[in-house]
Amino acid sequence: MDNFACQYQPHKSLAELKIRSKIMLKSANQNNPGTIELFSRNGVAAGPYKHKDGLKLVSQWAGFKNWQHASHVLSGSSQIGEDMGTLWYTRRCQVFLNIWCRDYDEAKKQHLLHPGKYIVPFKTQFIIVDDDYMKALGIKMDMSDFDTNEEGNLAGQYGTKNWDNYTFSRIQFALGNTVSF
Repeated sequence: MDNFACQYQPHKSLAELKIRSKIMLKSANQNNPGTIELFSRNGVAAGPYKHKDGLKLVSQWAGFKNWQHASHVLSGSSQIGEDMGTLWYTRRCQVFLNIWCRDYDEAKKQHLLHPGKYIVPFKTQFIIVDDDYMKALGIKMDMSDFDTNEEGNLAGQYGTKNWDNYTFSRIQFALGNTVSF
C-alpha cells in the first residue's frame, strides 16, 4: 500500500473551500448563468470573477463571515471562545431541544451532566447536542475518535485531525455537490 496516499493532510477542510471556489470561478468565467446569478445575488458584479470573490462566497456559504474568518478558524488558529462561525448549525436543527451555553466552561459542565451528547461551537457560544442533531448536519459521530475523558467534546478537539475530519465532512454536506455550480 502506498504510504503517501494514507498520510493525513492537515487543513483539508480549508483546502475543500479553495477547491470549491476554483470550480465555481471556472463555471462563472465560462458564463454559466446559474453561477453568475449566485455571484450577483451576493453582491459581486459582472466578471471576470476573481479568486477572492469565490473564496468569500464559499466561506459565507459554509457559515463564516468571509475568507479570512474561514481561514483563521479552519487552520486551527482560533482560540476556544472566539467566533467559530455557524458551520455547526443549520435551520434543520431548530427542531431539536439543545442546551445553549454562553462559554466553553459552561458547556463542559453541562456536557458532564449529559453523557452521550456532543459539544459544538456556534459563533462564540457552544451547544450541547445529540446524535439526531449531528445527523441533521450530515455527520455520523464515532465516540472512539475521542479520549474517554473528552467523549463527545467536538469543540475540545479543535485544531486536531479529528476536528479537521469532522469539519471536512460538515463542509461537504453543507455545500452539497460541486456539480451544481
